[in-house]
Amino acid sequence: MNNTSRKTTSMEMERAFVAPPANIRENMDEVIVELEMPGVDRNRLDVSVDGDELIVTGHRLHEKTDSTPVWRETRDEDFRRSFTLGDHVNRAAISASFQDGVLTLRLSKAEDVKPRHVEVQFA
Repeated sequence: MNNTSRKTTSMEMERAFVAPPANIRENMDEVIVELEMPGVDRNRLDVSVDGDELIVTGHRLHEKTDSTPVWRETRDEDFRRSFTLGDHVNRAAISASFQDGVLTLRLSKAEDVKPRHVEVQFA
């Protein structure tokens, strides 16, 4: 899986995107991608697959309050990250969960690339 960039549209050029930090792990059955996206609301989060590209977008929007901020180190942000999917990923078996500001994507490996035991036939 490779990080990719794509052509940006004129509308996207007006907004800056933040690439959320990612951790990627792998075991025999799947690739696990964890993206840190604190403050992103479930209604402002999208995961999609377009051909060989896995695309994650989100938007963090601070709640409007009647108080005046004294100090703010965070801001409203648009998140975007994309990954190129290799042939070893089963695109129909991608799942996503979001907890405590971390988006976890589970990309199941295609059966033909998973390790398997080969039984030896004796004559």
